[in-house]
Amino acid sequence: MPSNRFLGEYKHTLDPKSRLFFPSAMREKLAGDIVLTKNVDCCVAVYPMAAWELYTEKLDRLPEVQARKVRRFFYSSATETQLDSQGRALIPQNLREHAGLGKNVFVIGAGDHVEIWDEEKWLAEQAALEEDDLAASLIDLSF
Repeated sequence: MPSNRFLGEYKHTLDPKSRLFFPSAMREKLAGDIVLTKNVDCCVAVYPMAAWELYTEKLDRLPEVQARKVRRFFYSSATETQLDSQGRALIPQNLREHAGLGKNVFVIGAGDHVEIWDEEKWLAEQAALEEDDLAASLIDLSF
């Protein structure tokens, strides 16, 4: 039975028109409408519509006063699109700027969504993760 989770790490490049070829392993799960939005980790999050609906249901249940800035952050940057026949999507300028995307990027599986990272930022993120005590973090989370 195929997993509904996005897995893996793939090095890719943005083409001259700022389109990204998504890894073939992810394309089937990204079929249909998708949403691209800012992520708090300075990357671009890509959600299949069903996962986006679940995510936004959680956002919409948050208390209005405390959550309005959070909602603005995600909703104002979100764009709905589809992969083209070659498995590409245009990454809008506002999202490229937010994530600092250059030509070389990493496309990573993040469970219910995909993340697009600038290559240098992703490598730095991974180096920092290896320096952290991951085991202690898992214990703190009761995992």
